[in-house]
Amino acid sequence: MADALAIVVLAMLLMPVHSWLYGTSLLNMSEKSAAAATSLSYDIQRRQTAAVPSDEIALVDISGIYGAAARAEIAAVLDTIYAMGPKRIGVDVFFPSSSTSLSKDAENQRQLTAQTDSLLAATARRIADKTVFVCQLDSFGTVSRQFHHIAHSFFCSTATTADSLQLAEGYANLMQDEPGMPVSKYTLTQQAEGGKVRSFAAQLVADYMDEGDFSDNEPIIRFDPTDFPCMAHNQLVRDSIRDRIVLVGDMRDRGDSHLTPLGMMQGVEIHAYAVQTILHHDGMAGASPWLLMLISLVVCLLYAFVILFIDFKLDVKSNSLLKFAIKQSLFTLGVTYILNLILQYIAYVSFTVFDTTLGLHALLPDLIKLVAFTKVTYCIVLPLLYKRFRWKWLRYSCLIQ
Repeated sequence: MADALAIVVLAMLLMPVHSWLYGTSLLNMSEKSAAAATSLSYDIQRRQTAAVPSDEIALVDISGIYGAAARAEIAAVLDTIYAMGPKRIGVDVFFPSSSTSLSKDAENQRQLTAQTDSLLAATARRIADKTVFVCQLDSFGTVSRQFHHIAHSFFCSTATTADSLQLAEGYANLMQDEPGMPVSKYTLTQQAEGGKVRSFAAQLVADYMDEGDFSDNEPIIRFDPTDFPCMAHNQLVRDSIRDRIVLVGDMRDRGDSHLTPLGMMQGVEIHAYAVQTILHHDGMAGASPWLLMLISLVVCLLYAFVILFIDFKLDVKSNSLLKFAIKQSLFTLGVTYILNLILQYIAYVSFTVFDTTLGLHALLPDLIKLVAFTKVTYCIVLPLLYKRFRWKWLRYSCLIQ
């Protein structure tokens, strides 16, 4: 057991070299592992169980609305939804100022734009008591750790003048740890322009939350497969809207399509899952990277003990197939594969039963390879040290004959 412990300790001392060679730390790998384990668990869950119909949240697709009069059509859709008695309306559509994009000669177009903008602003004022619009956070400062600019829709204003339109807003920025990684978390608040701004999902359910619910600012989204009723803007169903939180957005916008544990998904649908997570307060908890490291070290210790026991304690002839497999690292590959299967199952049980992501399949193989490499080096160097210096304490090793 002392040799196994020495091998694992030496392997940990080689971790900085490993991180330098591969350009990443094992702790960062553990975070990627948790995200990958989450995606795998949801994929298994999706294959085994049918999507559960939602009776709280509905989606309205406005992808068929375009052209010069699009804002007037959207205003009419929002008026219709409001009249059907929803609990809340979330408009995941950003409306920048359109006057700056018009040429001075396009007077007719300018008049039409002014008219449609006026209609949309009037609708926003009428439905303001139940509606949340999106804004965008820009210019993130790496030193100040906050966004320096908030982009508002043209009819929203932070001014307090008598004719200003004060509307509830939430930022639509989605959280992605790294490019190419799935969106698995969301933020409740962000610092922007010197103050705290709520996210689109958090603002939609603000009436159901206490200040204490904002303590964990980066919860993991529960992507339990859910069938949100989705209606086209011209096929609205009153029973699917009444007393629900209705999210309005473009379900075909490629620019707002993101990778999630359930595959590619539109931003408005991701917001729906975030809202659902907040409503039930059952977001996933992420295991600490240090806990993952501790579990990995225990597994590596057992692994080092097993390979030493088989390699040196069993009476195996040098020409046997088992001895050859061990010496050629085939045993290491086989054990790594088996351990990954076992830990993947443990991670799935942890995910589905205890609502905790426990990802080890990206972290553990590298640690096992590091331990295997250290074991080979240890088995060569230790006898040489004893032969050269005759240190008595080395005789406690099973390598010294």
